[in-house]
Amino acid sequence: MPSNLPLALTVRLMPVVVLASAGWAMSVGPLADPPAAAASGQESTSSGSSSDSGDSGEKSGKDDEEPGKTTDKAEKTHEKAPDPCDAVSKKTVTSLVPGKLTTGELASTDKDVRRMCQWHALKGYSYRWLDVSFEIRRSTEDAEKAFDRVADGKGGPFKGLGDEAYSLSAVTSDKGNKVQETELTVRSGNAIVVVTYNGGDFVEKTTPDADKIRDGAAKAAGEALAALEKQAP
Repeated sequence: MPSNLPLALTVRLMPVVVLASAGWAMSVGPLADPPAAAASGQESTSSGSSSDSGDSGEKSGKDDEEPGKTTDKAEKTHEKAPDPCDAVSKKTVTSLVPGKLTTGELASTDKDVRRMCQWHALKGYSYRWLDVSFEIRRSTEDAEKAFDRVADGKGGPFKGLGDEAYSLSAVTSDKGNKVQETELTVRSGNAIVVVTYNGGDFVEKTTPDADKIRDGAAKAAGEALAALEKQAP
């Protein structure tokens, strides 16, 4: 691995099994439920969380259930998450993430509820990273609330994907190394799909075109949604 990569990106390029063992499991990822503070009636303020907080300390039982765990079948379009590493075609992955590829699924406390796969590679000093995650919420209403918390106004609506979609693009910088990134969040019924795609060149200190990164994220999201729909009841 090139020695002049910024520390944050060096960590991201480590094997997925190392990342998972370091604590980035789906039980604590951006779509995981917040700590039990919700049960005390305090509303969660985390913009990255897709879970509901309780209305009062008296609520328990079903309101405290893990996303996806419910008997309310009528409101659920999707029962479980598909295999995220098979959700995007090899052709698309090769196109979006060229180079010597590292692929892997992150650890999850419940694979029916949350699953994420990551692909990353260096081609010379050109870096690309793609991840796709699925979360199955208790109901469509629950997923709508989760989506609304993600769509916080820093990005904008994205048309043509799922029931509703939200796109956030930005350039980040670490010691002169720039990365262009798009995070695309899509709701389909009671499921939330999140695609993150980014890249940069650590010698030229340049980034890919923002539209190219956004279009790549959209392509991966479209295939992930197709995989989700394919296994719908």
